[in-house]
Amino acid sequence: MKYVCLLSLFICSALYCQAQAPKVTKKITAARTQTPPKLDGLPDEEIWQQAPVASDFIQNVPNLGAPSKQRTEVRMLYDDAAVYVSAMLFDTAPDSILTQLSARDGGQVNADMFGVYFDTYLDKQNAFGFEVATSGVQTDFKLTSNGDDRAWDAVWQSAVARHDKGWSVEIRIPYSAIRFPNKEVQTWGINFWRGIRRYREDAFWNFVDSSVQGFVNQFGQVEGISNIKSPLRLSLMPYISGYATHNEAGKDKVEMSVNGGMDVKYGINDAFTLDMTLVPDFGQTQSDAQVLNLSPFEVRFNENRQFFTEGTELFNKAGLFYSRRIGTTPIEYFSLPYDKQRYGETISVIENPDKASLVNATKVSGRTNKGLGIGVFNAVTKNTYATLRSEEIGEEFEVLTDPVTNYNVLVLDQSLPNSSYITFTNTNVTRGHGYYNANVSGVLAKFSNKKNSYTGGGQFNLSQKYFKNTEPSQEKVDLGYTYNAWFGKTSGNFQFTAEHSVKNHTYDINDLGYLSNNNSIDNKANVRYNIYKPFWKLNNLYNAVGIQHRMLYKPAAFSQIVYFIETNATTKNFLAFGYTLAFLPHNNYDYFEPRSYENGVPNRKWRQPGGAEYSGYISSDYRKRFALDVNGGIFISGEYDQKTYWVNVSPRVRVSDHLMLVYRTGYNENLNSFGFVKNLTSGNGQKDIVFGRRTVKTIENSLTGSYIFNARTALNINARHYYSNASYHEYFLLQEDGNMSAYTNMAESPSSANRNFNAFNIDVVYSWRFAPGSEMSIVWKNAIYDDLVPTHTNYFRNFNNTLHANQLNSFSVKLLYYLDYLVIKQALKK
Repeated sequence: MKYVCLLSLFICSALYCQAQAPKVTKKITAARTQTPPKLDGLPDEEIWQQAPVASDFIQNVPNLGAPSKQRTEVRMLYDDAAVYVSAMLFDTAPDSILTQLSARDGGQVNADMFGVYFDTYLDKQNAFGFEVATSGVQTDFKLTSNGDDRAWDAVWQSAVARHDKGWSVEIRIPYSAIRFPNKEVQTWGINFWRGIRRYREDAFWNFVDSSVQGFVNQFGQVEGISNIKSPLRLSLMPYISGYATHNEAGKDKVEMSVNGGMDVKYGINDAFTLDMTLVPDFGQTQSDAQVLNLSPFEVRFNENRQFFTEGTELFNKAGLFYSRRIGTTPIEYFSLPYDKQRYGETISVIENPDKASLVNATKVSGRTNKGLGIGVFNAVTKNTYATLRSEEIGEEFEVLTDPVTNYNVLVLDQSLPNSSYITFTNTNVTRGHGYYNANVSGVLAKFSNKKNSYTGGGQFNLSQKYFKNTEPSQEKVDLGYTYNAWFGKTSGNFQFTAEHSVKNHTYDINDLGYLSNNNSIDNKANVRYNIYKPFWKLNNLYNAVGIQHRMLYKPAAFSQIVYFIETNATTKNFLAFGYTLAFLPHNNYDYFEPRSYENGVPNRKWRQPGGAEYSGYISSDYRKRFALDVNGGIFISGEYDQKTYWVNVSPRVRVSDHLMLVYRTGYNENLNSFGFVKNLTSGNGQKDIVFGRRTVKTIENSLTGSYIFNARTALNINARHYYSNASYHEYFLLQEDGNMSAYTNMAESPSSANRNFNAFNIDVVYSWRFAPGSEMSIVWKNAIYDDLVPTHTNYFRNFNNTLHANQLNSFSVKLLYYLDYLVIKQALKK
């Protein structure tokens, strides 16, 4: 703790204020039109000439603050149905414009792009983004104070054209795609972006300064929009899907199934939207990257189900919502409780679903004119049963493994001036059949000064678990809490941050959130000095030095201290590189690896000798047809001769504007690693903890390829093989002081604890967006998971064995059709 205080004292003594010239906020006026422009990518119609021009773009990258190298002219129109944006993107070398294709929402690949961003509520924190590439590919997303929501999709139109002046784009964004306040006269925040890929240049109409915290707060403004109304926003997305699945593990025949359901979007008013999925189908979701987990903590997987990734940024703001909990592994999946007196001790498992079935999910979200964001999320899963067979009486029976469960999230998020906010979040899980319920409430706040140069904030969460009982006097409630506070200088060349956080030993959010571990006190502090403008041979340079100090909350005890220094930079040839040096000068203590608790509190520890870690990376210029990413590092601790090496190499080849291949290979070897093996109980009742010295080798190879036929059709492939082997060499008994002593009385040999895990996945996806918002997808998925421990650990022999293990193959076709109420109404009138 004293080291953190010393660094904090240094920070305070080093504070200084940098004089900054006042920043000009540009303004543009949108012109009303009675006739909508024709979207052909050529803004040469007379109606465009009545709109004022936005020009004089300023670089953000690579030369911060310099004028853009090419001229850009943007105009904006609107009518009763939509806003229209046109851009003339002049280029002195039209033949040099880059045009690589990508899938929708692919973002910036090796192609020039244009983007427009609307902060319709002018809260300087939230915005809608619409981008178009020279190839015509669209990208859209939401910008929030909690990061970008790239899963958000809207239905809008665009067209591009190439010509001898450069290229141009026209965009139509219907009011049904965005939200705006119910006012007679509108003033929106707005910015325009141009990406010129051959220069690696990003330029904005209203200057975006990298040394200033935030993006939306650096927008310009658009005026002149008046007398527009939010339309009735109602869209239906019915789907039908068919599956053919073959599982070699005990099933010889191919199982066929047909599914149907619907997603509904309804605009409750001008600001709030209801999203609902009825009888959802997530069978085409991308496969998880499974790993061998030797730690005491749960592995966190990404959410790939679209309903739970789109429009959920408000629910994720406080870090209390982990949507993978919904439809997860049933509570009694492993225990399978049943009446042994009736069915006997010997049973066989006929069927045991590994996921609870989702019935429906609904979310309502939006923001009022006064900046209050409101979000309500609800999902319901039904009872899940396993089918067992009693071998003693020859009878099949069902066992409840997961009760009907209601998941609910409520968020109130008030935007405040100066990019500040205060947020209240509540998550609740209510289960049937007498299972326990869980509730978490939290308040998160962030406050910045007027220049947005200093920021402070804090968070407090309270977790509650309600254990039911037939006798009210025997019901139990477990309470837990966490709080943290931070303050820092977040803009300018010189920056710093100091943070203090506490999680008590009973804090638990894992019924609807994710928490790897509780029972900790963390103190962090760092100082940063960044150079944003080109100098010498560099485009930019970022430096940081800091301290991280950790203690156990209960019992109060030292756990770990780390000093680190890091640098990241980009050269003028766009070669990115960086390094991190981390030092652990003292013995550290791990209270979780022994996996021994008394009343929920760790009662044993393992001493980890100090050491040092050196890591770095290098990334070449992605404009080239061939680019290479390399990163690696080493950790060394002398006392036990511990060494960990890792290296990852990722070449990428742009074969053409249509075909892109990325290969990734990684190797990690952990020598003389120590970890928990098992608990032992001696004849006198004494409990011992056995640790093992082991070598852990991990090899991972993956190939990602995409062939983009055009802006609407794509073929993507993801193939991954993951192999990890843990070989144990000798056993130790963990002592009370955290040291280890050799243990030779173990009945089993050390190799009996060996672990070997293989995961092999192939996902092939063909997608065709045949109409706005409508899509057909054809997916083949192959999955192999093998944890048999081989006699030999040769990688290629192991890989061959994996390919001969039981496989799960799935072939599916899904058709999703977008139906918009306004379009249908207009068609019926015609």
